[in-house]
Amino acid sequence: MDIYEARIAALAALIGESSLKDFSDRYDITPSHLSQIINGHRRMGERAAANLEAKIGLPPGALVAPSTFSNRAENQPAPHIAGNALPAPAQAGRGRLLPVIGYVRAGEFCEAIDNFQPGDADEWMEAYGPAGPNSFILLVEGHSMDPDFRPGDKVVVDPSAQWENGDYIIAKRARDQAVTLKQIKREGDRHYLYATNPDWPQRIIEMNEEWHICGRVRRKIVEY
Repeated sequence: MDIYEARIAALAALIGESSLKDFSDRYDITPSHLSQIINGHRRMGERAAANLEAKIGLPPGALVAPSTFSNRAENQPAPHIAGNALPAPAQAGRGRLLPVIGYVRAGEFCEAIDNFQPGDADEWMEAYGPAGPNSFILLVEGHSMDPDFRPGDKVVVDPSAQWENGDYIIAKRARDQAVTLKQIKREGDRHYLYATNPDWPQRIIEMNEEWHICGRVRRKIVEY
């Protein structure tokens, strides 16, 4: 298998059982362009592969040099996707892997400007959908967001995703570098962080200049 065939195979694995139209619509790709690549009528060179990586939200090299990533994903378990998550790619490709971190290290990842490397986390996990270049998976701790998010849940955090009123976000406080998962709400010109657990002691926190939004929660992944 040459490099062009390997790129087509990696792309086909990402598409999996989805139709070309559904996959194209999901990532804003022209269906005819995708069809020509998959059917071998258009060669996927290095530049074309890099452009598709950016469209799909894959790390650099995932389609340009797919063999680099195949071994790393080979033995990862397939979790259940909860909430509004997108369908998982075919298991043969397993798609993009993101670092899994806890709240303690989340502050460091909020400040990251480069793509994460294998040594940045002990565990890597399937993104199961679109995610920006600096996205990571946060391991939920505590009960402030019960019942929406429980301890042990994993959420995909995307620092580059735009957030809106009512979204779940990750925020960091400057004075102690504390990181928290909350729902953000706006009332007039003020923003508040809400805990969804009605019994949580400090359920509402008004945001001020010491709070920084690290990213929006794209989806929740629950393992059984």
